[in-house]
Amino acid sequence: MTYKVLSLKWRPQTFADIVGQDHITQTLVNAFKQDRIAQGYLFTGPRGVGKTTTARIVAMALNNPGGPAADFDSNTETAQEIADGRALDVLEIDGASNRGIEEIRNLREQIKFAPMNCAYKVIIIDEVHMLTTPAFNALLRTLEEPPPHGKFIFCTTDVHKVPATIISRCQRFDFNRISLRVISERLGFVIKAENIKVEKESVAAIARKADGSMRDALSLLDQVISFCGSTVRHKDVVKALGLIPQDLYFDFTRAVREKDNELMIKLLSRFTGFGVPAAEVLIGMGEHIRNLLYAGIKNGRELLEMNQEHQNLYDQESAAWDKRDLLRISQVLSDASAYIRRAEDSYLLLEMTALKLLELDRSVSIDALLTGEIPIPADMQPTTSQSPATTGKKITYPEQDANQPSELDKEAKLAEPKTEEEKNDEQSSSENVVSETPSSDINDKRIVEPKDRKSPRIALKDVEIAWPNIMENIHRIRPSIGAVLENSTPVDYDGSIVTIKGSGQSAFNLKMVEKHATVVEEVISNKLGQALRIRLIEGKSKTPINSARKDEKPSAEVNLDDEKTLDRIVELFDGEILR
Repeated sequence: MTYKVLSLKWRPQTFADIVGQDHITQTLVNAFKQDRIAQGYLFTGPRGVGKTTTARIVAMALNNPGGPAADFDSNTETAQEIADGRALDVLEIDGASNRGIEEIRNLREQIKFAPMNCAYKVIIIDEVHMLTTPAFNALLRTLEEPPPHGKFIFCTTDVHKVPATIISRCQRFDFNRISLRVISERLGFVIKAENIKVEKESVAAIARKADGSMRDALSLLDQVISFCGSTVRHKDVVKALGLIPQDLYFDFTRAVREKDNELMIKLLSRFTGFGVPAAEVLIGMGEHIRNLLYAGIKNGRELLEMNQEHQNLYDQESAAWDKRDLLRISQVLSDASAYIRRAEDSYLLLEMTALKLLELDRSVSIDALLTGEIPIPADMQPTTSQSPATTGKKITYPEQDANQPSELDKEAKLAEPKTEEEKNDEQSSSENVVSETPSSDINDKRIVEPKDRKSPRIALKDVEIAWPNIMENIHRIRPSIGAVLENSTPVDYDGSIVTIKGSGQSAFNLKMVEKHATVVEEVISNKLGQALRIRLIEGKSKTPINSARKDEKPSAEVNLDDEKTLDRIVELFDGEILR
């Protein structure tokens, strides 16, 4: 006896045998029960999902010996003739080879005559979208008002090519791609009936390769059994179907994690050697990333259709990854898959995508940065905005020799009590005066230089004149501090301390400036040539922000943790707090 392939041997013969299309089978069964059978049906959907099979089953149900019924006996002679394509009253036509107007005219003539052996004359046109426009037009009248014994069933994989005039005269049913779970369950049923030993992971691999087509899944199973025999192992399935071994995908993620360029180049060469389309390689990478994500989730291993050995490998690999990094990799692969099929050189795009993944940095949590769990990289460390208290370095101004005492040291020295000798030196130096000799020539005037020349005294007016340039330098060095002091003005100067009054700043912003006061003091000192200190006061009063009146109660309680977090954010990212 001639061997019958699995896709034909296990072809559904009743509505109950159809899998993955419950929304269609339930509608047709109810139509037969309510005697609401249409004159024309249009079945559309991808390949191998049951369109033509369902059309034959509808023809069997219509020509049931006891009258139309959804629960007909598939073993009757009429049902067997229809299943084998031998029934005289059920005409199954290929629309690709019978697409002209002459063939449609012959159908119109045949359907006028009453059926010979059955109750209904059913015309099934497969790939109906291949008919010509004149052929479709010739069919319109007959399709709209066929004889009582005539029924039309059209099947197509490309419904967009079918004229709207044809679609409007039929009941349209859209067949869906069959899910992996349904295909796996059906394959398991067939494998058990065929008495074949197949690993669960092998069944899952066949189901994925079938891409939603039940017919393709049975054909692939037939091919695998021919290669492996009665015992099917996963490694043999990989060889038989030309799949990429799973260990290459593990090497791929390891190369991305370890930034191993050499390993990645070798892997790309091996991927090319399999001859698999680049789009399928990209899909395999995406599925591998998905499995890693599932393995890192509690009870996620239940979603991994593979053997225990591979599940353990995914558990180990997933433990080395941050889920946020896996999601970013998945997004990059998804973006590339959107246009890789249209690329002129798809493997070049695949290689560039893989090399791009090598350049991705690790995900860093903002919370970890703020709490200090993760050290700040060297290139992110503040430079000019650091204060001496945090760096431990002494401020030196550009015009000043590092070996000489700084202006701040001089100011500290001035604050110390003076000895009698120092007081005498100051008195003698102040007695230097300008003397003139009696002469009529102005060039004879002479200037007597002081013995110890000192820096000129600075007044509040000098600070006000220099303030715009000071603010410009602060903006350049520390933008966040400059933004807070944008509308501030100097209001007082006592020889060593400049009092700055804010305008509209919040207490938090002024405290932030006070915390980094050394930055402002350094800029002012460099501009005026004299070491100065600053004091900040609020805009409404001259009370320093770090002091409060005893009779004044705080309006709101400040959360110290929130304040520290904001300080850390501003310092880390050189941020700016907007008013």
